[in-house]
Amino acid sequence: MSAKKTVFLRSSLLALSALLPVAALLPAGPLLAQDESLPMPPVFLKAMEPMVERPAASDRVVLTRHQGTFGGRKLGYDAIVTETPVANAKGQTAAVVVTYAYVARNAAHAKHTGVSAKRPVLFFFNGGPGASSSPLHLNAFGPRRIVGKGDAARLDDNPHSLLDVADLVFIDPPGTGASMPVKGADATSLFSVSGDAAAVADVVQRWRRANGRTDAPFAIVGESYGTARALAMLDAESKAKLPLPDGVALFSLSLGDNDGPVISDVSLLPTLAAVAWYHQAVDRKGKSVAEHFAEARAFAENDYARALIAGASLPEADRAKIAARISELIGIPAATLEKDGLQLDRQSFMLGLLSAKGLRTGQLDGRATRAIAESNMHPPFDDPSMTLGGETGHLIADYIGKDLGYPLPSAYRTLNLGINFKWDWGRGEVYRTVRFAPFLARAMADKPDMKLMTVGGYYDITTPVAAGQFALDHAGIGPDRRTSKTYAAGHSVFEDEGELTRFAADMRAWAGTLGR
Repeated sequence: MSAKKTVFLRSSLLALSALLPVAALLPAGPLLAQDESLPMPPVFLKAMEPMVERPAASDRVVLTRHQGTFGGRKLGYDAIVTETPVANAKGQTAAVVVTYAYVARNAAHAKHTGVSAKRPVLFFFNGGPGASSSPLHLNAFGPRRIVGKGDAARLDDNPHSLLDVADLVFIDPPGTGASMPVKGADATSLFSVSGDAAAVADVVQRWRRANGRTDAPFAIVGESYGTARALAMLDAESKAKLPLPDGVALFSLSLGDNDGPVISDVSLLPTLAAVAWYHQAVDRKGKSVAEHFAEARAFAENDYARALIAGASLPEADRAKIAARISELIGIPAATLEKDGLQLDRQSFMLGLLSAKGLRTGQLDGRATRAIAESNMHPPFDDPSMTLGGETGHLIADYIGKDLGYPLPSAYRTLNLGINFKWDWGRGEVYRTVRFAPFLARAMADKPDMKLMTVGGYYDITTPVAAGQFALDHAGIGPDRRTSKTYAAGHSVFEDEGELTRFAADMRAWAGTLGR
């Protein structure tokens, strides 16, 4: 495998679990050691299949009526599936983007009656790039939710849906879901940071106009690479003089990082400490995971950071002292840490923390374990927190076709790794050299009342909580400008039923601040 392809594989496989019962995204960090002899799972091979192009552009709108109970409140709502043609960099129609909206009945007719026209609208998308919005749509906040695993998986009413406080629009970006290129058109520019962001931003504004919601507060909500997309959208909206959102919610922040190993290690250490705490691989001393995380973070940002900056000039006695303290926090032997120059490595930690028990930890969720001897799948698919179980694509297709009344033109594409591998990061760059937080800083300066919410999981080794917060802090967006929530969960907070209840409550509260 070439170095360039390895970089893309390491940085871009962020979305596979749109196909999977567990985990919404694949690691942005380094993969485990490459072994070309190990097999690729069927879901990977399926995700590499060519796209099925649409025969022509179309702009259908399909509306169905429903009712449900959300947040303890009975509510009638309309489901609106909308096709929106989008243009390439040359201004030519190149693809059709499909959105799935859920609108409280009175708000659905706001265009004609003016009733509830100012009810907030939340626009959701997952990451990848190349992932559909199905995880946030059908595992987290839509009115219906996939519950159970494998053959027992089914769709059920979703008490965690946010429909009681806001209208919800789930966007499948170009190349995902049913949002496919138009036959004969050049959609290449849509599979880039700027092209994708511009297209999705355009879809948001056109949906608002078409549904009479231009006076309603609105927010964009992204997960993992979706957080980068959200901030790139702010840049696109600013350049196109489009209205900026009233709020931005970022789940499992993945905002790029070109600050080198010091910042990477400092940001990673608190997460590794949380994982070690969970597995009781360290002395908890009666502390909660939040307290242990905070203690590790304080050490990381002070003594540990200074030691890393000192490098080889750090006195031997001081190096030994720092290694011993790291060991107390993350459970890796001090001798190993000294040998590695006090630098942290995800692979070494995941394979080493529980090696005495013959186990390795997960990366998407460090709480998961598997016998090291059973890790016989090509990385990153050997991650025990990535359940390569039965697909739920048939449930998604049945729901869209039968419940929402929208005939899919081709199989619903939960993940498209074909566009992922070809993604254009701009200026010849790769994922980790693009910085997105400055886009948000400029937007918040232009719109000072914009509300920001950030969400992360203590046990997410893929996108450590502290890394995203560091990116925001150093873009000038301090804690006083954002609502930050951290949950006892992995990369996809909504996969933990108990934490999803808290997560949904926090999102409800945040949505209530939009436009105020």
